[in-house]
Amino acid sequence: MKPRTVAAVTLAAALLLAACGSGAAPVAVTATPSPTAQPSVAAVDPTNAAPSASGSGPVVAVDPSLLSFVPETVDGLELTYDPETTARVTDDPALARDASGLAIAIAVDPGTSSAPELTVVSVVRLRDPSVDEAWFRDYRDSYDQSACASAGGVSGHAETTIATRTVFVTSCAGGAFIYHVRLADGGIVVSALSVGSRRLGQKVMEGLKP
Repeated sequence: MKPRTVAAVTLAAALLLAACGSGAAPVAVTATPSPTAQPSVAAVDPTNAAPSASGSGPVVAVDPSLLSFVPETVDGLELTYDPETTARVTDDPALARDASGLAIAIAVDPGTSSAPELTVVSVVRLRDPSVDEAWFRDYRDSYDQSACASAGGVSGHAETTIATRTVFVTSCAGGAFIYHVRLADGGIVVSALSVGSRRLGQKVMEGLKP
């Protein structure tokens, strides 16, 4: 596995853990106040980034303000910041190679235990916003393979336009969908794992903010 793909795998695995911890059924079966800070996409120079606790390299900042890029509610459900999952992921040095900031949020319908309706959303601020489409494709592929591993594997890919933005959509054989988009001149990556007939991940994409 290429080093640059490790971050995507780590992040996808954490989002699956967040989904299972939300109280909904696992994907394979089929908070804090909303941030008000303005989006920030300033690139972080890895040579100047804050060192990790061990002093071995840069770290990923836990940054709830990144959720200002996504809607506060999705189809009537609150998209709630998940500090525990966010903190768990930012401890991984693999993610720090690509990302300087991260926030993870969940929207779930608690009344659908047998047929879950949920989306788990990650917002990543890239360390180098100029990374090319080859990097983004590699990131998506690694992310999708990991996220779909417990949902029957990847079954298809599509590219579509949602609210004037190019969105990449991956379907899992078990019924889950994953949506990816780059914002802010490429400096922000938003990914949404979505389960259920309400297509909450798609609605996240529809409600993204400039």
